[in-house]
Amino acid sequence: MTNEEKWKAVIKNNADSDGKFFYAVKTTRIFCRPSCKSKSPLKTNVVFFDNKLQAMDAGYRPCKRCRPDLLEFFPTEELTQKAKDVIDTHFDDNEKLTKHIKNLGVNKSYLNKLFLQSYGKTMTEYLRFVRIKKAKEMLLEGAAIVDSVFECGFGSMSAFYSNFKKETGYSPKNFLVITKNNL
Repeated sequence: MTNEEKWKAVIKNNADSDGKFFYAVKTTRIFCRPSCKSKSPLKTNVVFFDNKLQAMDAGYRPCKRCRPDLLEFFPTEELTQKAKDVIDTHFDDNEKLTKHIKNLGVNKSYLNKLFLQSYGKTMTEYLRFVRIKKAKEMLLEGAAIVDSVFECGFGSMSAFYSNFKKETGYSPKNFLVITKNNL
């Protein structure tokens, strides 16, 4: 590949060229993948390397955006997995949940869009699923309905009942009757 072909790949953010070469910007001392979405550098400030070790040996550090130091980098998958982990961990505490989602540093509607693409559910739908799953476990273990409402992060009985019915098709009481009859 000629330097001119490499330059065209950089300008077009060509992901097909990832791994074939790396480019570095002399002024920032940072090296990137050809697919990096950072602002295009001036052509005169760019130097090309065949591999990341050459770039690091020349004194360049890896870009924090495209992470050329990693074998593979999937920022959306990493981000949505972090959001899923936050929901799984803090489903029962709305304040902590909101705080940790904000700490991911991404607009909530954009994160929701990525979450939907990755998991087939919005974050709200997934949160409801996790809460109801925990509530069902608690109910089947003999917990009172009112206990499962607040331990699963629902702010009120009415929110719990409407979400439970959306998720299961039954009221909590009917769910228990049907489940116990099938055991």
